[in-house]
Amino acid sequence: MSIKNIKKEEFNETFLEKLLEISDCPKSLFYSGNFPDNNKKTKYIAIVGSRQHSNYAKESLEKIMSELKGQNIVIISGLALGIDTLAHKYAIKNNLKTITVPGSGLGEKNLYPRSNLELTKEILDNNGLLLSEFKENFKATPWSFPQRNRIMAGISDMVLIVEAKEKSGTLITARLALDYNKDLVVIPNSIFSEYSKGSNRLMKQGAPPIFCGNDILEILGLTENKPKQKTLNLDDFSENEQKILKILEEPMNKQELQEKLNLNITQLNTELSILELKDVIKESLGKYRKI
Repeated sequence: MSIKNIKKEEFNETFLEKLLEISDCPKSLFYSGNFPDNNKKTKYIAIVGSRQHSNYAKESLEKIMSELKGQNIVIISGLALGIDTLAHKYAIKNNLKTITVPGSGLGEKNLYPRSNLELTKEILDNNGLLLSEFKENFKATPWSFPQRNRIMAGISDMVLIVEAKEKSGTLITARLALDYNKDLVVIPNSIFSEYSKGSNRLMKQGAPPIFCGNDILEILGLTENKPKQKTLNLDDFSENEQKILKILEEPMNKQELQEKLNLNITQLNTELSILELKDVIKESLGKYRKI
C-alpha cells in the first residue's frame, strides 16, 4: 500500500479545501488511494455511530444507503467496528466512493482495527481513499479518535448519526458538525433503546430525522422532487423582511444574516420571529431556510 503526504497549502486544489475553514486544520495529511474528483456538485456524508449497535440500526442504514445508489455522494467514516464498518461496506455495495479516516496511522502493522485490514484493501480496490493526519507507524490512542473526528466532520457536507448511546463518542462528531455549520441528521430509534438515547436527544434539540434516502437527498439539494418554495409577493413584507427573504436563497445562520444585513441582534431576532410566524422561513440547527 503506497502512502503519500499532502500539505495544507495544497488542500484548496482538492476536496480537502473544506478543512481550511476549521480553526484546527491539520498541517498535512497522509493518504493512500484515489482522491475524489474536485467536483463542487459532489456531496460528502460522514456516517457515524456506536461500535455496539442494534440490528435495527444495521437494517435502517442498509435500507437508506441502498436508496442513495447512483447519486453523486461520497461516504466518510472512521473504520471502527460497528456502524463505521457497515457504512464502508454498504457504500461499496452500492457503488458509492468511500473515504476512511482511522484513528491510527495508515501503515498495515499499526492500522486500527487490525480486523478491518481486509476492508481497507477492499476500499482501495473500489477507488476509495484512506486518510490520516498521523504518521504511518502511529498506533491508535484514546485521544486520537476524538482528534480524527474533526477531519471527518470538516470534510463533510452532512453528518448522519445512526445510533449513539447517552455518553457515546459519536456525540463528539455531532458537536463538531454543529460547530462547523454542517447538516446534522439522525436516524430515529425507539425511546426504550439504550443504544439511541444520545441520538434521539439530538433530534429533540433540532436535528432532522432521516426515514429514507430521499430525506438526505432533499436536505443536500440532490433531488428534483423537492417541495417547491412558496411563491411570495414581496410587497406583503417590510423592507427588512424583504432583504432577509432575498438573502435566504441559501440557508444561513444568525451571525451570517447579521453581517449581511447590518442589523443589531435584537432587531434581527424580531424580524426572524415575524417571518417564522408568517410561515415563510424556518430554523433548524441554527440555520434559517425559506419554506
